[in-house]
Amino acid sequence: MRGLSIAFMMTLSVPSAAGLAPALAQDAEPPVYRRVSAPLNARVDDLIARMTLDEKIALLAGASSMMTNGVPRLGVPGIKMTDGPTGVRSPEGKPATVFPVGAAIAATWNPALAARVGGAIAEEARADGASVLLAPTVNIVRTPRWGRNFETYSEDPYLTAQIALGYVGGVQREGIGVSLKHFVANNQETNRFFVDARVSERALRELYFPAFETVVKQADPWSVMASYNKVNGTYVSQNRLLLTDVLKKDWGFPGAVVSDWGATHSTAPAANAGLDLEMPGPPAQFGAKLRKAVDAGEVGIAQIDDNARRVLRMILRSGVLDRAPSAPAPARNHADVARAAAEEAIVLLKNQAVLPLGSDIRTLAVIGPNAASARMQGGGSSEVVPFDAIASPLAALRAAYPGVRITYAQGVDNEETPPAADAALFSPDAGHAEPGLHASYFSAADFAGEPVRSTRETRFIKRISGNVASASVIGYAAIRWEGWLWPRRSGRHELSIRGTGSATLLLDGRTILDKSVKGVPDARDVIGFPVLRRTVALDLEAGRGYRIRLDYATGQTPYEALAFGLREPSPSLDEAVATARAADAAIVLVGSSSTTEGEGYDRPTLALPGEQDKLVAAVAAANPRTVVVVNSGAAVTMPWRDQVPAILQLWFPGQEGAQALAAILAGRVNPSGKLPVSFPASDADDRADLSKISSDYSEGLLVGYRRFDTTGTAPLFAFGHGLSYSRFGYSALKAPRRLKGGVPLKVQLTLRNEAGPGGKEVVQLYVAPAERGEGEPMRQLRAFAKVALAPGESRRVTLTIDPRAFATWDEAEHRWRVRPGAYALQVGGGSDDIQLRGEVMVAGGEAFVP
Repeated sequence: MRGLSIAFMMTLSVPSAAGLAPALAQDAEPPVYRRVSAPLNARVDDLIARMTLDEKIALLAGASSMMTNGVPRLGVPGIKMTDGPTGVRSPEGKPATVFPVGAAIAATWNPALAARVGGAIAEEARADGASVLLAPTVNIVRTPRWGRNFETYSEDPYLTAQIALGYVGGVQREGIGVSLKHFVANNQETNRFFVDARVSERALRELYFPAFETVVKQADPWSVMASYNKVNGTYVSQNRLLLTDVLKKDWGFPGAVVSDWGATHSTAPAANAGLDLEMPGPPAQFGAKLRKAVDAGEVGIAQIDDNARRVLRMILRSGVLDRAPSAPAPARNHADVARAAAEEAIVLLKNQAVLPLGSDIRTLAVIGPNAASARMQGGGSSEVVPFDAIASPLAALRAAYPGVRITYAQGVDNEETPPAADAALFSPDAGHAEPGLHASYFSAADFAGEPVRSTRETRFIKRISGNVASASVIGYAAIRWEGWLWPRRSGRHELSIRGTGSATLLLDGRTILDKSVKGVPDARDVIGFPVLRRTVALDLEAGRGYRIRLDYATGQTPYEALAFGLREPSPSLDEAVATARAADAAIVLVGSSSTTEGEGYDRPTLALPGEQDKLVAAVAAANPRTVVVVNSGAAVTMPWRDQVPAILQLWFPGQEGAQALAAILAGRVNPSGKLPVSFPASDADDRADLSKISSDYSEGLLVGYRRFDTTGTAPLFAFGHGLSYSRFGYSALKAPRRLKGGVPLKVQLTLRNEAGPGGKEVVQLYVAPAERGEGEPMRQLRAFAKVALAPGESRRVTLTIDPRAFATWDEAEHRWRVRPGAYALQVGGGSDDIQLRGEVMVAGGEAFVP
């Protein structure tokens, strides 16, 4: 979601409650707005009629980073928001379940499972006292280098919409609202605060709008978030064409439009465009400035009423007015839901009779920089603090194969800067019985007095959201982490600190790092917020304990950040090769580093960071039973693809990803994930130019598989691709000869599990016009179904195609039109695996197109 804007406002005058008390006391019954049984719109209308202009204006800006304003005089409270695509990211840093990231959820091709994830996150949001979840992200993957690809769903608008419908339905059925984001054409992090997306009306309507439109029309989201960027010369937050004409009028959206954090660039233009809520608060553009604009006649009362009505509607839907206030409760760890999602998300990209790894394995080599660490999520505002230390793939494999001798070698390093220090390298005391450091939190920045809280810390990154990082809110002004450091390897270690406050690092009582060490900015600034990193290198001896202490006085800034990093000595590639050669099979875990993918920056290349490609090639040459597991949130190139017999895409799989991976490798779970994005073969296959302030979407509709199909370029792995331990057979396709008016088209086929264990197959249906114009895709996904089949089981599967699947946007007429002719129906297990073909005749016109 968010970058950061630090703003302050003049306090608006609000009439005292005493001014209205006599009138309320004379009412024979509660006012309409307090009647739970009254229709929502009637309650909103009643409230609007009772409010002053200043009260309405106050509603249109946040009270703080994550809180909205209410109407105190009328007893209407504000509501709390929280980040949420991957789980509840509490502004106070409270732990929550870490679910698979958006791309992984989309790889399940299972909207019902997305609904389970959404429902679980909603439960945890409610426990945290939040009413609105800033999720899901439904932007299209225009380029595989976008730094937030892991957070969104797909390059295809239909798949994106269906997964989003599941997620939003799951959240809102629990009484928590969503904020659908980021509307619209938010497809890069480079220059994200001011880049101008120059995109055609047709591409907007057919590619970048549909997921938003579908969710708005079918799931009634409480709010939609306006993105940072411009679209065709105008910031989205003040773009009336987008916010009012399209979203509110064309699609009938009754909810509130909230700005991305700090994305409001004007007062009257934004309010008149239909921006209903400026976040975060206090306001920078609304508040007192908006009152002046109203007084000057720049914004009409009717516009203010409409904006305020939408915010009130969101507050009333939350139920905060209808129930007694309650303190936040401990959240439940939804590990079962996270595990189920991770298992269905993993994609088996290649398998030449290697997987699953059976009982003949006696020695297993586990190799790679992502083997002994849990790379479970991307960086930025979606990053969730887990409940506990998360098992690494290495640990999960050891648990899954108790009778197998498992050896480990890292092989290479993939970190550009010292990664977050591994808790396993530390202990809070000399006993070395448990990982982490003893943590003490002080109310005074000079560490005076007794700690306000003491605990064992296993996560050495602190990130507190904008406008809440004062000692009175976060509960401390200083942190002390102390204990013992136990190096695993002798040699040169790099220790680093990156923080907004003042830090001092001591080793065996000697200061080794403080502000006297020159700081340098990271190559990638987290959420666009520049914080210097200070690094010291020194030789340490393996097996020896070193007394370590980190004292950190917070900066008391609106955004607080602290990261303690430690890079171990460079691993040995030769050791990894020898380890692989001596084993019956080798599993190589490669992928993104801790900073490869995150909010605020894009990837410069699709290649794996460091020398990971070299590692895979060397291990594959040493062991013919090599399985490569790619731990990334987005597509990577694989120059070694033809050298290895098996490849799995793990994604950023959340807290249960390692256990899910072990279950699939051992054959206890049958893989069923399918790629929600195309994997290009090389950097040259990505044509998007992210370097310019004006981003020309010259590719039009040819994004992802649409471009690969149309240009005849072979991807590394195709959209929709994914293998199984089962073999599925397709037969008996049946479809109507003609499309009748506005009646959905029903296509049927028989699916059979012909060999292998019970499993799940994703049946995909693509539609291709007989004739197409220049720059139009050859075919597009229009329906899919995930089907579970026991061994030998057959099932009749019905796929339903919406009539608008046959329409294109006419830019001259500004409406949908259907070209007459024969449309091909292609059905299979992936865009590269078409098993059945059919045809339907479609009459021209637009009468049946909504």
